[in-house]
Parts: sequence; C-alpha cells; structure tokens
Amino acid sequence: MGFLLQFLATKAIAPILGSIVLLTMGEHPVTLSNVDFYISEETLYFSTKVENAFPKELIEIIKSDIPVTFRLHIEADETMHIVHTVHYDIETMIYTIARQETNDTLKTDDKKEMKSIVVRFSDIPVPTEKIPSSGKIIIRVSLDVVTLDFLDDEKFDLMTLWDYRSPQQTIEIKKQNQKP
Repeated sequence: MGFLLQFLATKAIAPILGSIVLLTMGEHPVTLSNVDFYISEETLYFSTKVENAFPKELIEIIKSDIPVTFRLHIEADETMHIVHTVHYDIETMIYTIARQETNDTLKTDDKKEMKSIVVRFSDIPVPTEKIPSSGKIIIRVSLDVVTLDFLDDEKFDLMTLWDYRSPQQTIEIKKQNQKP
C-alpha cells in the first residue's frame, strides 16, 4: 500500500512541478549585472550580481529546508568555481548563507537581506597569469541540482526555474604586450 501511495504522490506532484516551470518561463529573465573589475599587482578582481534570481518557487524550495547553491563559473585558462549556499532553518526561521570567496557564514531572518547577500559575488580573484591570451574571461552562474524529499529523494534541476538559461558576462582584458 505504501508503494501505491508513493507512486500516486509522485504522479500528482510531477505535473505541478511541470506547471511551475511552464508558468515561470520567460517571466523575468535571470541575468548577470555588468561586471566591475580592477587589477591589483598580479590579480584581477571582479564583482557581479545575479539579477531576478529568485522566482517564488525557489524561495519555497529554500523555505522547505533544502539548501540551494548558486555556482559562479569563471572560465579562464582554468575553470574555477565560487559557490554561495543558502539554507533556511525552519525552527529558528533563520537563513544561513555560506560564501566561499570570503570563507564566511552570515545569518539573517530577513528574506530581502538573504537575497541581497546570496546574489552578490564581490572581489573574486583571478591571477593574471590565468587570463587567456585572448584576454577574455567568461563568467556565468547556475544553480546546483537538489534532492527533494517529497519526491522520494529524486533529483530536481533548479535550472528549470531559470528556464535552463545560465546567465553570463565576458570580461575583456587587454594585456600590455598586445597591440591595439
């Protein structure tokens, strides 16, 4: 009997998730802000922010005690990743945000503040020797896959909430030895 109920629950929830995806597609496209950058000594530092990153369904997933990870991909001579993970504690109603680039953890009970912290990637270092000869660094952001308890620990690709689009920006650096 348990298997039958589980099967029916899965069959009932799948169309709901599908509807969520269809209804949110193209609503407010997720983008990366213009990239601010500077070079200090032998390191390029850049900052960017993810805009329109939180459709209401993503907030609901976070509030259901499922950690959500934003992954910034930096494509230079080597690909690097910086992650921000947000976790909501249902009992204390506190958001905990772990930021890899600063190796810190911040806590807040304010949803607006949580969103602001999670979407900002600031002073991300890229050693200048890792900048490709083309001078182009591609930056893009994605959401990691999560496991949903109510779907019997099935994996769910959160990128469906972003219409499977991974927003990106390109930084172009002219190296001193390059001709204009």
